[in-house]
Amino acid sequence: MGTGTMMAGLINSKSDQASVLGLSALKNHSMLESEVQHLLENKDQPVIINHDYHFGGYAKQKPELINFMNELFSATGIPTDFVYTGKLFYGVHELIQNNYFKTGSRLLLVHSGACRVIFLYEKER
Repeated sequence: MGTGTMMAGLINSKSDQASVLGLSALKNHSMLESEVQHLLENKDQPVIINHDYHFGGYAKQKPELINFMNELFSATGIPTDFVYTGKLFYGVHELIQNNYFKTGSRLLLVHSGACRVIFLYEKER
């Protein structure tokens, strides 16, 4: 995500059963959470942004990202770029591998311009 305006809109319009997680494309953007929070209708809504998958910053890349993108394309036929989409898929893949999401969660990945977010719909128990 860049400015966070799309993320704020998604948080404002999501159901109570959904959570939103953003992946920042920017390095050292420590004010991003507060900028998104400022745009929320309900200021008590959590703003969750992961800053671990920028690969050096906006439009930067590293060999591990390029290798992942190539493997993803070979396995699925899904083309990605190193500015946004490759980082989104890499981050989600790693979060899944590290059991970040509850078992049974349904994920919806959204990429729209500079916004990379994940809706987490928690499965009813």
